[in-house]
Amino acid sequence: MSGRYAAQQRQQQLEEEEDSTIFYFFRKSRHGILGVCYHVFRAAEIITLVAIIGLVGQFISDMDGSSVNPPSVLVGILSLVCLAALYLVILVILFWDFPHKIFYHWPILIDSAILAGFVAVAVVSGRPLAYLRCSSIGGSSGSASSFISSLASKVDKGAGEVIYSDFIAASRQVCNEMKAIWGLVIADCIFFALTVIIGIFLFFMTRSERAQKGQKGQEDQEGQPA
Repeated sequence: MSGRYAAQQRQQQLEEEEDSTIFYFFRKSRHGILGVCYHVFRAAEIITLVAIIGLVGQFISDMDGSSVNPPSVLVGILSLVCLAALYLVILVILFWDFPHKIFYHWPILIDSAILAGFVAVAVVSGRPLAYLRCSSIGGSSGSASSFISSLASKVDKGAGEVIYSDFIAASRQVCNEMKAIWGLVIADCIFFALTVIIGIFLFFMTRSERAQKGQKGQEDQEGQPA
């Protein structure tokens, strides 16, 4: 008996150690492959959002340092990405502390709103980028900071900000980095669309499980002697 008890204690200890690791979300989910994919796509969203914040933040920082107002497109991208990142951080904390008590209906609604924002950003920012060939841009192919001082001539006098179409064509490297940002935005559109779809399936699965537990509990109460 002591050997069996020690084996059970060891198994419980291993499970607790597994639950305390950073790979908690990637272990086998109670929802099967759908649950695993849900967490994997969440991780992909966080990675792409961090990359977008780094690239766009560098552009805006260089422009602010030169007293030039950045294009509203870049400000819109950074604002949306920061809000999405804040939402994901809160969601991860809730999933970590309450893994079996999360309802999926409100993440579905928020994901849908973020998805709509990313689609709008992808369309607005990608319209001029889609027809621009970075390899055909002449002149300097250096870093973005090397030409920031020359952006004063590209400022829209009415809006008081750098013209977006002139900005993306100002340098070959800027064009490449903006296309990389555009690609990451499109990737986030795909990731958030997948989490919405998977979240709908998980919502119905969770609701069905809770309904079955409630029905079983009611049957157990009815089966008890008065």
